Amino acid sequence: MRLVRPVTPATEKVRAPYSQWLAEGGLPSYDVLGEVMLQYIEVHKIDPTFDWLEVKAADLENEQATTIRLVIGDAKEMLQGFLQRYTAKQPNAVEIPVNQRIPMEEFFEEACMARVMAGKDGERSDLVTLLPTTVIHFEYPELTSFRKSRAARVKLFLDQGFSLFQQHAFEASLARLQWVHSLDPGNEVAFELKIACLRNFKKMAECVRVFEAWIEAHPDQIEPRLGIGEMWLFLEQSQRAKDGFESILELSPNHPMALVGLAQAKLKLGEDHLPDLRKAFLVDQNYTKTMVERHLDFRSHYPQDLEPMALADIAKRYQVALKRVIERAKLGVLPSHPPETPGGLLRFSQKDLQRYDETLRCLGLEIATTKLAHPEPAKEAQQPGLFDG
Repeated sequence: MRLVRPVTPATEKVRAPYSQWLAEGGLPSYDVLGEVMLQYIEVHKIDPTFDWLEVKAADLENEQATTIRLVIGDAKEMLQGFLQRYTAKQPNAVEIPVNQRIPMEEFFEEACMARVMAGKDGERSDLVTLLPTTVIHFEYPELTSFRKSRAARVKLFLDQGFSLFQQHAFEASLARLQWVHSLDPGNEVAFELKIACLRNFKKMAECVRVFEAWIEAHPDQIEPRLGIGEMWLFLEQSQRAKDGFESILELSPNHPMALVGLAQAKLKLGEDHLPDLRKAFLVDQNYTKTMVERHLDFRSHYPQDLEPMALADIAKRYQVALKRVIERAKLGVLPSHPPETPGGLLRFSQKDLQRYDETLRCLGLEIATTKLAHPEPAKEAQQPGLFDG
């Protein structure tokens, strides 16, 4: 037998509309022994023809989300179907309080209305596009999107996406950012956060798709084009990277990042990269110097002339201070390849080293130091004798 508190004018509030509860500061408490409060219920997936929808929910005792598919028809039947199937899937017997059933029924009523609106030829109401981004959060009502406008939902989901990103909950963050783009397809902040999440996942190929959508939404913007060019370089798609950076230079002929990116792509393709680097150096000397000294990759694909060499040999051959050669090796910009045997010397391609040395000297980032370090002693002037010669 369960003990239920008698209904009084105070507890009669459970029959008030959901919007009234929110206006009065959240849901009322309804103390029933054996009842378990849901944390939230939200849309997980909707059939394009609105024949069914999937909802995801969790309660305070079972925080693992449960997903349930419901046929969109009668709102009361949908509610009863949800309650029966949700409670049946929980390890312990639970019963959802009455004060949470009412807003859920209102939500299912909206789902039924959205199906009607979606079925009318040529008529698409805001309800049809808003419904897939609906969440009712009972524990934290401020996270609820139900009955909120499009603009309010976009702001809510952006805030949630950023907060989840800071918590390293990248999958959850991506889900909320996807809701942002379903409501505001060109939202740039959501594009940036999506890229940040995917980079943390090391999902570079998926970054490409996000950049492509970003470029489609904002074809004149340079930032997403730079981003996709970087992704193509990372994925070793050098020709695609080259084409992308060239398209940026059509929009902005002197863009230093595009010029350096184009030089990197040409390096990988075995083409002449120096004209682009010279131009970038004239436009932004500090940026170009940093990229050449710390980030550009001068290694060619499958070099045939590899030979094991000590760093001291490289310093001597190219007349460079050994200290700088060691620093560049530590930074990873010296075009080295792993040794063939454990404990063996790094292997170098004469062609790659030559290109690297020519680039540094062309930009004035390196000069021969051997002669400077060991200058020949000046000969002392001597007075010729009277009878010499």
